[in-house]
Amino acid sequence: MEAEIEALCSIWDGVHVAEASGNNEERHLKHKIKSLEDEMMSASVVIEMTIFSGYPSVPPRVVLSNPRGIGEPEFQELQRQIRRIVEENSDEMPIICEIFQHCCDYLAENQHTNMDCSICLLCLSTSPIHVTQCDHFMHATCFCRYLQECSDGFQKEIQDAQPHMKEKVVTNILCPVCREQLTDANTIHNYRQSIEEMKRQTKKNQKTLSAKKRRISTTTEDVQKTMKTWKEEQRRLTKIFEKQKKKGGIIDVEEDKKRREFYIEVGNSNSENPVDEVFEEEDK
Repeated sequence: MEAEIEALCSIWDGVHVAEASGNNEERHLKHKIKSLEDEMMSASVVIEMTIFSGYPSVPPRVVLSNPRGIGEPEFQELQRQIRRIVEENSDEMPIICEIFQHCCDYLAENQHTNMDCSICLLCLSTSPIHVTQCDHFMHATCFCRYLQECSDGFQKEIQDAQPHMKEKVVTNILCPVCREQLTDANTIHNYRQSIEEMKRQTKKNQKTLSAKKRRISTTTEDVQKTMKTWKEEQRRLTKIFEKQKKKGGIIDVEEDKKRREFYIEVGNSNSENPVDEVFEEEDK
């Protein structure tokens, strides 16, 4: 056990090793595992492992917590896989390093999958991502807006404060999720990047809006031309109608209806013909 823990610490920097519950024969390991593809943007999970005195015959107890950079379904799947590795170790082989490596590989394959932005709650895969020093993931543009709102709020507080209280206004930037104070250089770096990204996006939106306005203008011109043509045709047909009316060539619908009339007379029950139909045509 000691040799395996020593090998583990040589591979994974920062592994905390302590005696478990004061028992000299048990060890408690705790480490924050990150995917190795991108240290700044990598997903992470905290692993706590209790190694009992009978290890490897007695399997270790493994607890995963505080997932960052992966969705809840992926985190639950990782827990199931680690549980399976522990339960299926029938050969009683050392598995501490295997568990650590499996977590690292899984995080690298599934980081940023099915994750939502902590601010706007939309999928993170749609734009650049910012990660706070406390490992909370969000859209870079959303974080930029958050910083701008914080800055505006600080300025308003300073303006509204009494002269002797202006210097006491707290202007610390806090994480929008856990409220931890953000002091890392990565925040400033991503803030500047987000400003540039927002400027580019604004220019792109303006170009799209201009193109839509041009299309609307073209459509309006087409409608106006169609209306002009229709009005000209209406005036032409009106002149023809007036000429026909003067020459008597127009059919009067009401007069035409009176040329033929139908009378239906219903007789009583004693009549030989209960219903007599008489059709009379007027000579016009």
